[in-house]
Amino acid sequence: MRVMPMWALVPVRALAEGKKRLAPLMSPEERAVLAKTMLEDVLDCLGRAPAIEGIAVVTDDPTAAALALDYRALVLPDAPPCDKTRGGLNASLEGAAAWLRATRAEATMLIMHADLPAACPEDIAALAAVEAVARSARANPPDVVLARAHDGGTNALKLRPGVLLPFAFGADSCARHFAAARAAGLSVAVLERAALALDLDRPEDVAAYL
Repeated sequence: MRVMPMWALVPVRALAEGKKRLAPLMSPEERAVLAKTMLEDVLDCLGRAPAIEGIAVVTDDPTAAALALDYRALVLPDAPPCDKTRGGLNASLEGAAAWLRATRAEATMLIMHADLPAACPEDIAALAAVEAVARSARANPPDVVLARAHDGGTNALKLRPGVLLPFAFGADSCARHFAAARAAGLSVAVLERAALALDLDRPEDVAAYL
């Protein structure tokens, strides 16, 4: 099966300020180390996945930017929120997506969060192969592929070249992304992968991972 190469966008906010919901388990310093380590895990996973043609880390955090360069990824600036109703993460990703469409118009876009410590190249291969599997079954390849988080969020989102979808990352975003895609007349597939579903946001997530 022919698999289309992908470019991955990895958004990273300030590592030292993240994972506040893990405060019952960890000090601020420990949470910063955890965030950095998970980012390394994700960059390593993407770097070893044959379907990934390039990686861009969307951040203004100096530590995250240095890690990105260590893993031969590009660094894109984390734009400030231009619309408070959309949120900083979504505004930043819209800017990064616009850059990718302008510079690599033929690329399949993969947005993947930086807190998926169990993700491995096989999970990326599964995301990359969705279109090829559809073609082998003589079905139309989906325009949008969502990897649902265990809490209903979206931990990975893949768009075919030229497909536009407003980003709605946040709580219960998988359902919002699905609805927005269908409203726009786009075909959607939801990929259920245990490693892509498990992000470490809450103490119970850490327990599940361990």
